Amino acid sequence: MSTTEQSSPASHPAKPAMNGAQGRMLWRSFLDLLPAMLAPFFGIAAALGIIFGILAWQGADPQIAWDYLYQGTLADAAKRADLVAYWMPLAITSFGLVLTYTAGLWNIGVEGQIVMGAIGATWGVRLFAEGEPLLGLNLGHTGILFMCFVLAAASGALWAALVGFLKTRGGVNEIFGGVALNFIAQTFNMYLVSNGGPWQPAGSRATETARFPEIARLDAFAEYRRLSPATIYITVGAMVLVFLIMYVSRWGLQLRAMGKNQRSAFLLGVRTERNIVLSLAICGALAGIGGAYRVMTPDVSKLTATPSGGVGFLAILVVLLASMSAVLVPFVSFVFAMLSKGGQRIESGFQWDHDLLLDRSLVRVLQSTIVLMVVLAFGVRNRFFPPHRAQPDTDEDEVART
Repeated sequence: MSTTEQSSPASHPAKPAMNGAQGRMLWRSFLDLLPAMLAPFFGIAAALGIIFGILAWQGADPQIAWDYLYQGTLADAAKRADLVAYWMPLAITSFGLVLTYTAGLWNIGVEGQIVMGAIGATWGVRLFAEGEPLLGLNLGHTGILFMCFVLAAASGALWAALVGFLKTRGGVNEIFGGVALNFIAQTFNMYLVSNGGPWQPAGSRATETARFPEIARLDAFAEYRRLSPATIYITVGAMVLVFLIMYVSRWGLQLRAMGKNQRSAFLLGVRTERNIVLSLAICGALAGIGGAYRVMTPDVSKLTATPSGGVGFLAILVVLLASMSAVLVPFVSFVFAMLSKGGQRIESGFQWDHDLLLDRSLVRVLQSTIVLMVVLAFGVRNRFFPPHRAQPDTDEDEVART
């Protein structure tokens, strides 16, 4: 029998077998993805059911709570613009956290990085817009804003990189290092703006700086006093940057490998220490930019006692509920921005509407219920629908690979 006759019967059935194996792998991937996509919706649906039950138990119509939420966020164009303005620093910070959490780093210090970004931006205002400009430089409106954002990003990046150096060189877990630096950043901020601090206006008892000069304030749309075009561009740029890193670059693959098993990634040649510091620094830079917007937005234009407003901790929750996906972060962060912003309107409604007789703290209970149920939904998904490994597990599949 010739060589051709011997090889032809074995070679032809291999292609259908290979196609079948690929089809099964694609089907498994879809089955893995489907529960992850549906889990948040089931969690939110369960949370809404519990919320309706709580409100009904308290004798309140759930429609009233929704009306207050709608009035505070989506009722008109101005409300929607304010919501977007509140959402953007949250989204920018969340994009940065995607990098660190993908790498397996619990960057709890992001709150302090926002504070340091706000301080850096205020420092830029004092250097280039108040009194005699630094070195006599007359940068103009655009140049001053640019330098403020650069100093904010640098301040946040250095503060986050310090967490990385403490971890890689000092053996300090990033959670403990981040919490400590959060406290230091907030204490330093209070020193600057309170009790006769160097940035507190003379004779003022308010824990804040004087309002920034007009030349150092972000431009806003004529009809929307809080929404700035510059921040829209920055938010879109941050989203594109993180998307390219996570889904296109080789570095994103290294971060995912570190998140799975940092020791194994190191043994495979990944420079884990460098990536730890670099991912934290980029996250800190984005958080610092978010902090700059928090103090430079037209209706604020000053450094206050709490410049972050809890955005950092909220961003951590966003990234965890988005499963560290750069694609889902914009949507999840927008939902939480709506809940946080609309919650303020619900609180005031509960407080002043005498027909309801509900305590304003109930709003926090309702918000926490949504978070809890979404987390439980992901837990149920991981328990009963665990991801399958995309590898053959039958003899037929092994044959198809040969």
